[in-house]
Amino acid sequence: MLVKRGLRLPSGRVIAIGRYMLASLLLFALWFDAIPQFNPLGAPFAINSAYVVFALIVLVITWNNWWLDARLAGPAHAVDIFVFTSLVFTTQGFDSPYFTLFMFVLLSSAIRWGWRATSLTAVLLITLYLLAGMVVSEQSTRHVLHDFVDRAGHLVILSLVLIWFGINQWRAGIYARATTSFSDPSLDESPVETSLRAAMDRLNASAGILVWRDHDRNDGEALVARNGTLSVVRTSGRLLQDADATPFLYSIEKDRTLARDEQRNLCPAPARSLLQQKAIAPLALAEGIAIPIRTGAGRGELFLESIPNLSTDHIDLASEIAQDVAGHIERHAYFRAVEESAEARSRLALARDLHDSVVQFLAGAAFRLEALKRDLVSGRDLEPELNHLKQLMLQEQGELRSFIAALRSAPQIGLDELASDLRSLSERLAQQWDVLCEFSSQTTDMMVPSRLHLDAQHLVREAVANAVRHAGAKNVTIRLRSDPDRLRLDFINDGSRYPSSPLSGEMPRTLSERVKLAGGALELSRGMGVTKISVSLPIGGRLQ
Repeated sequence: MLVKRGLRLPSGRVIAIGRYMLASLLLFALWFDAIPQFNPLGAPFAINSAYVVFALIVLVITWNNWWLDARLAGPAHAVDIFVFTSLVFTTQGFDSPYFTLFMFVLLSSAIRWGWRATSLTAVLLITLYLLAGMVVSEQSTRHVLHDFVDRAGHLVILSLVLIWFGINQWRAGIYARATTSFSDPSLDESPVETSLRAAMDRLNASAGILVWRDHDRNDGEALVARNGTLSVVRTSGRLLQDADATPFLYSIEKDRTLARDEQRNLCPAPARSLLQQKAIAPLALAEGIAIPIRTGAGRGELFLESIPNLSTDHIDLASEIAQDVAGHIERHAYFRAVEESAEARSRLALARDLHDSVVQFLAGAAFRLEALKRDLVSGRDLEPELNHLKQLMLQEQGELRSFIAALRSAPQIGLDELASDLRSLSERLAQQWDVLCEFSSQTTDMMVPSRLHLDAQHLVREAVANAVRHAGAKNVTIRLRSDPDRLRLDFINDGSRYPSSPLSGEMPRTLSERVKLAGGALELSRGMGVTKISVSLPIGGRLQ
């Protein structure tokens, strides 16, 4: 077989070449090896001569014509069977080409139509061979029927092998699945364009059109690739008469199409019966193969033209290309959804971070300003308090810059650095919320992800803010501990119970959301007039 870019020489052409070569070889054998002496007027020579002429005509007229190749396949197969039967009658001994012809006819059936046609052909040939043996045995003085029966047994065994070939091996090797034309899609490129180029490259097509539309739309856009350029053409309405159509060859000028049914029988039809003539007019279709594409997100039609060696083989190949195109488009949609989901998670995380830093600081500042407003009535000098509040704002500005720098920094920091930052943060929160805030740590010398560093800071901010605003706490104790695989934070305050909510019960909602996002665990307990919140965060990073 000749192979080019994943596609072999068309099977119809291979069969036509094989038929002509076999007919010529049989004629040559009869000419030089005939027993008895060669007789040019004898039946074997006449049959073989006619067979050679027939094979040559079929080869020439079907060489580059997929329509005639398909339409003449059945009649040519019948002629092959007739020649087989005739030569069994008219030749004998070593001159009988029954075995070679038997092999050729069955292989042709297996390649063209599959195992069903191969089985029927085998039954017919073996039956004809036995009938010919019975006739020859009646006419012969020797008992030759035994030879025919013996050879028929051999043909049965060979038939079973070829039927198995038809079931398991037909079209094996047509399609080079290892090619990388349909690689993983890039989010920077249109999946329609990359699918069209990959399909054209797979079949070595010089022109291609891919029409794509969403499920809820009839109108679509056609991406047209011709002469090395891309253009977009608007289409109106459906292009195919049947929404459930299978791949088919077409010739618009000759008004022909050729498809296969579920039993792989070739089904010819006028082009107007499969294609909407008005809808396809802007596409300027000529001759090629049409491939319907269906995915969960939409549907489309792929037209490939100017394909070398276009034949019925491409109908089988088109089904595999349709699966590849659909898979490529669906993978692109999946990657896009994953990217959008990641962006949404990033926006949500950033919103929480800003809430737990800037918004909470502003709430604390408002808390202090409200206290200063009360002091203003009493005539107290507020300049020191205002300067202190200004200093806190400058510190918060520095924290915000540190937060931005942490997002850009290395992926890990030291646990001792985390403890130092949390201690400084506790001191500022104590001044901001006018509360006694104590911090202690028991850590080891290890590295933690920078994302965990940010989560811990925001949890401390949120825990202190919730204790003051929702529980009226005056004292907050923060304890930091570390295990080999987890970071633990305990927040103990002397306030009242947290107000319960339908979503989180007594657990502070913003606190529980952040812990959940970080892949950690949260416990709340109360006793002896204090409330304790224990947070456990995985050092290996947040869970997926």
